[in-house]
Amino acid sequence: MTADQMVAERGLATTVRPLPGTTVPRTAGRTTLDGAFAVTALRRPGAVAVQDAHGPLTYGRADAQAGLLGSLLVRGGVQLGDPVIVHCDDHRQSLVAQLAVLKAGGVCVPVPPGTDEHRLTAVATLTGASAVVCSAATRDRWRYRPVLVLDDPRILRLTAARRLERALPRSAPHEAAHLLVSGTGRSVTGQLADHVAWQLALTGRSRAAGVPVRQVSVSGPPGTPHALSALWWAVACGGTLYALPAPGATVPVSARTSVVVSSPEEYAELTAGLPIRPRLVQLLGGAVPSGLAARHFAALPATPLRAEFAPGGGAFPWTVRDITSSEDALDGRVIGRPAPDVRIRVLDGNHRALPARRAGELCAKGPALPFDTIHRPGRAASPTGHPGLPGHPALLRSGTPVLRRADGLLELAGTAAPSR
Repeated sequence: MTADQMVAERGLATTVRPLPGTTVPRTAGRTTLDGAFAVTALRRPGAVAVQDAHGPLTYGRADAQAGLLGSLLVRGGVQLGDPVIVHCDDHRQSLVAQLAVLKAGGVCVPVPPGTDEHRLTAVATLTGASAVVCSAATRDRWRYRPVLVLDDPRILRLTAARRLERALPRSAPHEAAHLLVSGTGRSVTGQLADHVAWQLALTGRSRAAGVPVRQVSVSGPPGTPHALSALWWAVACGGTLYALPAPGATVPVSARTSVVVSSPEEYAELTAGLPIRPRLVQLLGGAVPSGLAARHFAALPATPLRAEFAPGGGAFPWTVRDITSSEDALDGRVIGRPAPDVRIRVLDGNHRALPARRAGELCAKGPALPFDTIHRPGRAASPTGHPGLPGHPALLRSGTPVLRRADGLLELAGTAAPSR
């Protein structure tokens, strides 16, 4: 995969006005994820970026570690636009690894711990990644590839003995930041997202939250779509990501009223024993079943529930839905309205727009979404624009049948979402 395939030419983001009192990413459209992080590290080096069971990681320490690790990647041959697999087993290491790859001008390919061997092979084949940044606990999964092990004493000594590479940072706002792999088994595809897409998606979420966001709690391991989204939301606002502890463990006072980010599947397991009283629960993934919404409001009657629909296991929402009561969630098929900076189309098999109440495929485009899709090793997908309109921007295809209701809401066509 060449660097050219990792770069998209896209327009600059427009200025976004936040709701009063809402903390939003301050540099949307003007810098990179790692650049915004470095600004916070310079201004508040002692602020905690990530807190998990292993302890706190401050902005200053994370940025310094990422700079040294990024220097090793550059000296090790990572070129601009090269995909680098990030396979870490805790959120602190995942943040440092991603920052390092971005500083080096590479493209992060996050992989959750526990991913099976067949999928790891499929991810490596699809992306063409020749380098891996991982934890000691995941090192053995990459026996035949060059790796940098974050918690290996030899790597720590090597980074401490080297100077910071003068060329860093090599990232740019409109270059790819992440290659997000989705699919099942060996049948996987990848979506390329740049820094601007992340910033716009996070800004839109912060505006819609309506509450100052300084602490974000996340369920599950790093590398999943909702964990990535939670991490970058927290640090883009200059706040802290908290990894929810095991049942019975102590929760920091500052995290007890944070925003919780989860997938619908994981939140279904959390509702009965959530260790905190969050100000907002943000779900990212598939449609929210009515039964799950009912259990949420039974446990947390005063906590709003916001659902972001991201088809195919993506990290970028296509549609959003605010659920304020159990009555709002009686129909689990509803997935809401288009997310900010996202344009939704419902198309038939010939890529023609369908009127309301006609079922078709959910397609989308916009600067807050990935800009390209990779279906096979080293080759981007063909644009799925409308016939007869040369140069029409590519649409992302979900493969999900939906229809647009008369009130403008989108809902899944066919069977309703299960009432879990």
